[in-house]
Amino acid sequence: MLRAAAIGLGWWADELTQAVQGKSEKIRVTACYSRAAENRARFCERYGTMAHETYAAVLADRDIDAVLLCTPHSLHAEQVEQAARAGKQVFVEKPFTLTEESGRAAAAACAEAGRVLAVGQNRRFAAATQEISRMLAAGEFGTPLHCEANFSNPRPLTYSPDGWRAKRTESPGGGIAGMGVHMIDAMTYFLGPVTRVQAQAKRLAVPVDLDDTTSALFEFESGATGYLGTFTACPQTVFYNLYGTGANAFAQPDANRLTVHRANEEPAEVALTPVDTLLAELEEFADACAGGANFRVRPAEAIHTVAVMQAMVASAESGAAITLDNAAPAENSAHAS
Repeated sequence: MLRAAAIGLGWWADELTQAVQGKSEKIRVTACYSRAAENRARFCERYGTMAHETYAAVLADRDIDAVLLCTPHSLHAEQVEQAARAGKQVFVEKPFTLTEESGRAAAAACAEAGRVLAVGQNRRFAAATQEISRMLAAGEFGTPLHCEANFSNPRPLTYSPDGWRAKRTESPGGGIAGMGVHMIDAMTYFLGPVTRVQAQAKRLAVPVDLDDTTSALFEFESGATGYLGTFTACPQTVFYNLYGTGANAFAQPDANRLTVHRANEEPAEVALTPVDTLLAELEEFADACAGGANFRVRPAEAIHTVAVMQAMVASAESGAAITLDNAAPAENSAHAS
């Protein structure tokens, strides 16, 4: 049983803990840390954990095997490195880091310490994602041509100006860091590394100083193209569609829906078995920590997602297309040609 400490006790720490506590025989949240004493007390009462008053105390606790980092994005890189040096296994929420450089340093620290680094791209585990992956591997798409995706929700309309998510440093490009990274991960999982980005970002409706209407065009090493939208002032929307010479697939991973359209056939919905993606990713993390198969989101992929995010922000600010340097190893897709 992997003994984990939840770090940063906002709503997502609750989501992760609820997914495994009392349900998994592989991982249990046994401790927690937040700067706010009231958050620690609430979490302990709800989940039966112990609490530490500092992150350093968590890292010094020999009864804790791993950390689950649900902290502000800007803290991830340093906290990952600190955990690795302390001998802890690391699960960190997306985005992995806010810069490619800091992501490489954090990943290197885990590799040098021999610790597992898992980035919580939970939609990689969705049934729709895995069926599209299977179809790609089987050649059912023919030549993949284009992927379009959207991840939007209205939560920033209610942000308080003093909340950490309401800061541009934590939410560059509006919804890119909090939402767009989900779809960047899916698109690069399907089509391989991004080589060129052209993006725009505007603030039209949210009350805080964040962009709420962000979109980008991608080019991939495979030659395929892509489109991504993240809008933070509209109803919840999560989808990715993949187009090829042999088939088109239309996926709503959160709704567990996938429709496939093949030439000369009517579109047909694929029967999918629902997956609890949070339970699945945390148990796969625990398996990797126990010496099992590698966690499926490889560090190189997580770093590339950050590089794409950075390129989107840079392109939106400059108005120019950004070319990515993928010279460093980036094992970004089993499907890229």
